[in-house]
Amino acid sequence: MKNIKYIKIILLVFNALVLLRVIFLCVYESNKYLEIYNNINQKYVYSKSAPRGRILDSKGNILVDNKGIKELVYYKINGVSSNDEINIARKLSNIIDINYDVNDRIIKDYCYLLFKDEILIEVDDSIKEDYKNRKISYSDYIDKVYEYITEEFLNRINKEEAIIFYLMNKGYSYQYKVIVSNLSDEELTKINELNLKCLKINMTYSRVYNYDTVLNELFGDLGYIQENKKNYYINRGYSLDDVVGISFLEEYYEEYLRGIKTKYKVNKDNSLEVVEEGSRGNDIVLNIDIDKQLKIEEIVKKEILNAKKNISSKYYKGSYVVLSDPFDGRIISLVGFNYDGKNFNSDVVGTFLNSYTVGSVVKGASHAVLYKNNIISEDTIIKDSCVKLLNQNEKCSWKRLGSLNDINALAYSSNYFQFVNAIKVGGKKYKYNMIFNADKTAFDKYRNVFSEFGLGVNTGIDINGEVSGIKGNTYTGDLLLNLSIGQYDTYTPLQLNQYISTIANGGSRYSLRLVDYVVNRDGSVGYINKKYLLNKVSVDNKYIERIQKGLNSVCKYGTGAGYFKNVDGAGKTGTSETFYNGKSTTTKSFVGYFPYNNPSYAISIVSPNIGYENSVSNYVYPINSRISRQIANILFEK
Repeated sequence: MKNIKYIKIILLVFNALVLLRVIFLCVYESNKYLEIYNNINQKYVYSKSAPRGRILDSKGNILVDNKGIKELVYYKINGVSSNDEINIARKLSNIIDINYDVNDRIIKDYCYLLFKDEILIEVDDSIKEDYKNRKISYSDYIDKVYEYITEEFLNRINKEEAIIFYLMNKGYSYQYKVIVSNLSDEELTKINELNLKCLKINMTYSRVYNYDTVLNELFGDLGYIQENKKNYYINRGYSLDDVVGISFLEEYYEEYLRGIKTKYKVNKDNSLEVVEEGSRGNDIVLNIDIDKQLKIEEIVKKEILNAKKNISSKYYKGSYVVLSDPFDGRIISLVGFNYDGKNFNSDVVGTFLNSYTVGSVVKGASHAVLYKNNIISEDTIIKDSCVKLLNQNEKCSWKRLGSLNDINALAYSSNYFQFVNAIKVGGKKYKYNMIFNADKTAFDKYRNVFSEFGLGVNTGIDINGEVSGIKGNTYTGDLLLNLSIGQYDTYTPLQLNQYISTIANGGSRYSLRLVDYVVNRDGSVGYINKKYLLNKVSVDNKYIERIQKGLNSVCKYGTGAGYFKNVDGAGKTGTSETFYNGKSTTTKSFVGYFPYNNPSYAISIVSPNIGYENSVSNYVYPINSRISRQIANILFEK
């Protein structure tokens, strides 16, 4: 009996606790759980777009902005019937112009809605019986019925009205439906006069480019989310119909440029209530000064026109210029033009998407290979001549250059100096008409050092799509000699700039960067794109200094004399044999930095196919030296 008594007490206590808990939940926390319930069942929608962050130059000039576009939006409110929507569509068709790819089905759907009874009178009774007796599906039934919609019926409807009605009913009922964009002020006034609660004017946004510059191509495009990136964006809170950056800077800095869309609560009558106002995305600030950029663009365009006056420039289309700060990788200017004989078209992306054999500009890196492998030193003296390998034509410098040390070999651009020493890198000593079979190991010795300077590898620039160039995969002695003078692998103008910057700053390879920092919505500075060290070259500092001295000699008395007229600089010229549509052409390149003792700027210039072999004239217009001189003058003008 005692046990039963205890059990009853326990049950009473348990029931009392349960009752108290129920009372607590129902009285004191009812609002909390009601709110949770409402949130679970509450529908929210978002505005179609929000203004993206702007793109500014280093002085705060707005390069890329947003343009507001007024669009007519329809909200399906409870109590609005199909007949009401037909009347709305009819009124709107008299106000707005619709530019929409329409198909016959949309027109026939609307025709059937308006003239259903009349159309059904014409339909064969057997079709109706088959549908009534479930011998055919509704879809098949409608297809057969629509065969009775004649031109006579179709001519009785307004096609714009049909399209508007279709757009009003497309998608889920609680979604807002965009009817038309780019409304004029007159159209806006007439729509407002209709005074219809279910029609609203929303603001969407497109990009505006405030300057006529090749950089506009570099900023990139906007578009819908691509299939291969669907999961990436969905996991970050995007909708599949969101517009995002799909190339270059717009894509790379999407997370910062992306605006915050306005959030609406869908009320019981399907009307919308703003719960969170949208806002513009963050601004990104470039390292480029647009005023200097535009001046450099004008220089390049002028010199392209001058070059095109020469018969040897028949296959020449344009040049590329990259300017940066060699001590931190900041891009100061990017220029690329493709001239079609009438118009200058931007090809600025060619600075990192196109690669070329660039010739002797690589010889600073080739010297580094020789120093690292103890092939040459400060005491090396070699008399310039030609190299003759078995079953190969002679390979010579551009002229006989006499006795050369390591400095003058760069100053006068001796090929022979590189050839005989490349043979040593391949484990042999040069002898006339010798057999020389180089293996991949010798090529790797060059390429590994080249990559430390930035040749043949990505520069780490803050933009998508950069190419690393083409590495030849055939290994012969003759091709190793070609590699040593820049006549085998291909490099981009951007890589050339990183390469010469690495020499200029004493051996540190920094990633290149277009964007300096991000400005948050509240005006504060957010993300800062700090300089990033990719690697240091594995060559002794004293040899980097020898390379610097050699490149300074290039511009003082060597092949690059005159490239920097009013400032002491260092650099290296390059000429390579290239091909255009099967024709043998000449590509000219230049890399340099200035001032020599305290470099502020590193420059690379590539002019593909600037000359070609012909019977009239072999003159090649000195476009690179003219561009380099004028840019240096601009950068130091007071």
